Amino acid sequence: MVGTQQQDPLALLHKMQQESVASAPGLPQEVQAAVLWSGVGFKLADMQLVTPLDHVSEVLPCPDVTKVPGTKSWLKGVANVRGNLITIVDLPEFFGKPPVFMDDNARLLVMNIPGMDTGLLVNEVLGLRHFDEELERQDLSGLDDPVVVHLNGAFLRDNVLWGVFDMKSLADSLSFKHVAA
Repeated sequence: MVGTQQQDPLALLHKMQQESVASAPGLPQEVQAAVLWSGVGFKLADMQLVTPLDHVSEVLPCPDVTKVPGTKSWLKGVANVRGNLITIVDLPEFFGKPPVFMDDNARLLVMNIPGMDTGLLVNEVLGLRHFDEELERQDLSGLDDPVVVHLNGAFLRDNVLWGVFDMKSLADSLSFKHVAA
C-alpha cells in the first residue's frame, strides 16, 4: 500500500455518517389525522339520522310483538329478544309521522340506555357512518320538525343532512315515558 494514506477509523466513520445524513431522504412529516365521528345511520320517515354507536346495543329485524292494551298507538307492544322482554316503539309514529311499513327494510334499534329495555322501530338502517367532525358538522337552527328536540347537531355529506339523534335525550323525555293512552 505504497502511496495510500491511512485514515483514522473514527474520522472515516464520522465522514461516512455525514455523507449518509446529507444524502438521506427526509422523514415523512407528521400529519394530523381527521377526527372521525362514527354512528349508526338510519331512516326515520324521510329524514336521514345517525346515532352514536354507544347508544345502540343491537340492530335486528322486528320480532313478533305482543300488543299492550291501554297504550298510545306508537307503542307497538313488547317482544322477547333473546330472553329479554323489550318495549317496541314505532319511532316515526312517536314523532307524528306515518308508522313504519313492515317490509324487508324495517329494523329495530335496541337502545343501549341503562334501565330502558326499548327497541326503536325505524324505516331502514343505513349502516355504519363516519363523519369528519371539523369539516362536516352543521348547525340545525331553522329546521322545523318535532325530531329536532332530540338532535345534537348534524353532519352534511354530499348535500344530505344527517341529524345526530340522541337516544339518551329521547329516553329522558316525559312524552316518551308516558305511554298510557
